Amino acid sequence: MDRNKKNVVQDVIPSGRRSIRRVPARQEEPSVRINRVRSIPPRPRKRRLPGAIVSFLVIFLGIAVIAVALSLLYSKASVTITPKTAKFDVKGTFTAKKGSGSPLAYDVITLSDSAQQSIPATDGPLVQTKAKGTVYLYNAQKVQQKIVAGTRLSNSKGLVYRTVATVTIPAGGSSPGSVSIGVLADQAGSQYDMQLGTADPNLKVVAYKGGDKYTTVYGKIKTSIEGGFSGNKKVISPAVREATIESLKETLETKLVSQLKAKVPRDSVMYESAYSIEYETPEPVSGDKDTAIISAKGIAYGVTLKRDPLFKSIVGKELDNFAAPTYRVDKLEDLAFTIVNAKDFSPKKGTPLIFNLKGPILVVGTFSEEDLKNELKGTYLKQSNSVFAHYPSIANAYALITPFWMRSFPNSPDKIGIEIKN
Repeated sequence: MDRNKKNVVQDVIPSGRRSIRRVPARQEEPSVRINRVRSIPPRPRKRRLPGAIVSFLVIFLGIAVIAVALSLLYSKASVTITPKTAKFDVKGTFTAKKGSGSPLAYDVITLSDSAQQSIPATDGPLVQTKAKGTVYLYNAQKVQQKIVAGTRLSNSKGLVYRTVATVTIPAGGSSPGSVSIGVLADQAGSQYDMQLGTADPNLKVVAYKGGDKYTTVYGKIKTSIEGGFSGNKKVISPAVREATIESLKETLETKLVSQLKAKVPRDSVMYESAYSIEYETPEPVSGDKDTAIISAKGIAYGVTLKRDPLFKSIVGKELDNFAAPTYRVDKLEDLAFTIVNAKDFSPKKGTPLIFNLKGPILVVGTFSEEDLKNELKGTYLKQSNSVFAHYPSIANAYALITPFWMRSFPNSPDKIGIEIKN
């Protein structure tokens, strides 16, 4: 080997061979820090309804709102009421007196009417009759006035009537003094006839004309002045005359009874036979050459009884058992009525009336329909029984509300109808 050569140091890469056990150096593992983060689930996405369903819901809600509004607008209620009733069988005799001084009193309605008919007749002897009647004489002066028989009284047409007796008229005070007296027409003839209520009733004393007494002493007709006639008396068959008069009386009775019934007050009753009629049949008067006129006048007196006093006289203390505080009485006017003292009874004179009554009457409880409607309005149907309980006159009640789904009465009383079941 050449010593002059320089030693060259070479990098030696050891071979893979190991002479000594090779222990690899411990490597430090990297430290990893893990931060725990709470997981938040994603928010679910809203699902949109299809457009057709939305439209359906809108329409449905609209229809529902309209239906509710129409229900409130057109709702109504029908209430059927069965009132409490009681039947009484009447059979008894009762007495009524004229005027208001007794528990059971009667009143009198007075009406008059006339009828006439033409019948065959022939001329007879000349007849002259003067009209006659009754008048009131009044005195407004402070001293009494004496009117002698034959004093002339004149009406507005200038027709003269004479007093038939001498009378003294009392002095006037707060009201004129008065007296009644008969008068007779100054001349014969029908032109002197004056019907009460259809002619000027005022009469003046002819002798006082031009003085103070002409206006302070005067007369007024009290009854019709009639019967005046001047002419040939007609000769009439007696049989024809009687038949005609009876026919006129029947006609008058029908007319007068109808008029009496129309005049009966609402709180009173007049039974079918509770009346009397007085007839006047003056002498026939000439019609034309071959006829005469027969007339008849009727004065009717109708007897009326107040319903409430009559009913209480009939039932007496039995009414205490009827629970309803207010009531009406049905069929009271249908009772059979007969006058016991028919021969002695005179409604014109005011004598006591004794009569029999027989038949059934019905007492029906009543209540204020308006008050009931006002209590029911807006009330729930299931609470209506408590409202009906406030009315002791009601035996049973049934209510129907429409439309059927409504559960309360309408808020307006006008929409609540009440039917009374007999």
